[in-house]
Order: sequence, then C-alpha cells, then structure tokens
Amino acid sequence: MSPDVMSPDAKSSIIDISKEDAEKFSLTSLRFKHRFAESGLFEDDALAELIETYPGHLMTVYTTTQQPDGSYLWRYGSISGLTGEQVLEAIQHGHLWLNLQHIEDAAPRHAALVQRAFGDISNLNPGLRTFRHNTGILISSPDMSVLYHCDIPPIALWHIRGRKRLWLYPDTDEFLSPENRERVVLREQEEEVPYSPSFDQHAKVFDLEAGDAVAWKQQAPHRVDNLDGLNVSITTSYYTPEAQRFYGVVFANGAMRRLLGVTPTSRNTTGVAAMAKCAFAAGVKYSGLLKSRERVLQTSFQVDPREELGYVELGAPQGA
Repeated sequence: MSPDVMSPDAKSSIIDISKEDAEKFSLTSLRFKHRFAESGLFEDDALAELIETYPGHLMTVYTTTQQPDGSYLWRYGSISGLTGEQVLEAIQHGHLWLNLQHIEDAAPRHAALVQRAFGDISNLNPGLRTFRHNTGILISSPDMSVLYHCDIPPIALWHIRGRKRLWLYPDTDEFLSPENRERVVLREQEEEVPYSPSFDQHAKVFDLEAGDAVAWKQQAPHRVDNLDGLNVSITTSYYTPEAQRFYGVVFANGAMRRLLGVTPTSRNTTGVAAMAKCAFAAGVKYSGLLKSRERVLQTSFQVDPREELGYVELGAPQGA
C-alpha cells in the first residue's frame, strides 16, 4: 500500500489533471488519471470482505434480460445468504452488476480516496463548490453492459480494474427528450431512456483502462460496455449550485405538466422564473404530491455462483 495515497497528511495529488481541465470540471466531459488502486482496497480478498460486511440496504445487484421486442429490461436481485467470496465469484463469470451505495456512510477508507480527489480538483479550481456527494463502488461481470440512460446529477467515474467502453452523448433534446428528462428526475421511470443506434455516430467514446477517470455534464446520456476482466469502478454523483438549480427547474417543469396541465419549455437556471420554479419544486417535493408516481423496485432473481449467468430466477430450483 502506498503511504502517500492513504495518509491523511499526504501532500501529493491522488489524481493527474491539468488546471485547465479542473476549471472545466462539471461543465463538460473530461478524461484524466487517478491512483486509487495503489490503496490495495480493490483486490479480490479486500472486495470479498467489503461485500460480506457491507450494509444490506445499501447494496443493489442487477442484471439485464432481453425482451421479445429486442429491448432490454434492467432487473434487480438478491445476494441473501452468500459470502462475499461467493458473490464475487458469481460476478466474475456471470452477467451481474453490483452497486455498493453511499460509501461515504459505509466505507470510509474508500470514500477518503474520492474526498482526496475532489480536494485535488478544488485546489486547482478554488471557485468549484460541490456538495451532496453520493459515491458507490460498482463491481460487474466482464461482458455486462449498462443501457443508454442519464443520471440526475453530474457524474465522475473512477475506473480501477478491467476494461470498459463509455459512450457519452450530447445532452440535447435530440438525444434526451424533455419528457424523458422529467420522468427520470421525477423518478417515474428507470434512468434508461429511448435509444437509437444512430446516436452512436454523435458519441464521444472512451476506452477506459485501470487508472482512468472520466467526468461529464449533468444528465448527459451515456451507456457502458465492459470489454474484459472483472470490472471495478467508483462512481460519484454530486451537485454544484448550478446543477442544483437545473434539477429544480427540470423537476418543476415535470410537476407543472402533471399537476397544472401546462407545457413549460425553458430550462434556464437564472432569473426570476428559474427561482420561482425551484421554489415550486421544493414545495411539491415536500408535499409528496407526486410520490405515488415513483417506480417501485421488484426483486426477481437470486445470485448463485453455481449458475452460468451467476443467478437463478426466484421461484426456480437453485443449483439444478
């Protein structure tokens, strides 16, 4: 373990990013380097121990299943009763994606790496203010893909093991309609949104190796293909004051369509109208008026390392 990475008194940077790129952080797509792997926290034994001791309510395991119409369904499963080693074994040869959420609450040593990285960025960009960090560790199978989707806040992805390809698309209405943008923010649907292969000619493509990091703009559509090896990454969502206002405006636009029957078109985040929308969004969220529209997650499979795909359907005989 490299002491300069883990020591709270370390003077060296844990990332390699230029001042020019640091000043554009959260405003555009950026690629840079990090040294998280030097911590020793992402080897197999360490990951198995982390999985086994992680709070169950902060872990989510997924898979995707192709539907008759050719589309893919993002499904949720259970790792109940398994050791960390068994879960890791199932992921290594199966078709699974495990998300250890909120490491800032449950894995302080891992979270410290991200805190160091954001500190390094802030040192180069003193005007940057980020808050509401939500960081997760993603452990996924060699052939797993993440469908075309958008996240609500800006994202930074820190890739640590394996190889993956990130497809990042323009955040315009052509690639993400206002209605789908609002449905995601209101949590009426999964983050997956309509996709066409024709979008790919407009994408920025990043082939990520261990030690690569990419950050991108709020709600920029993207998808991910794992290329080989067990893939381990850390993903951090966060807000800036501008991103917080944008969230409030999009939330308000969606709420106005549903509750008032109007069709707002502006996503401007400055001026009196934007301030009014943010206040309206806060009131709607506090009131719970749209709570019943939020999606409900259903568990449909059990992880099982004995199975080729690493899981069995719930209700099906295990180990058959």
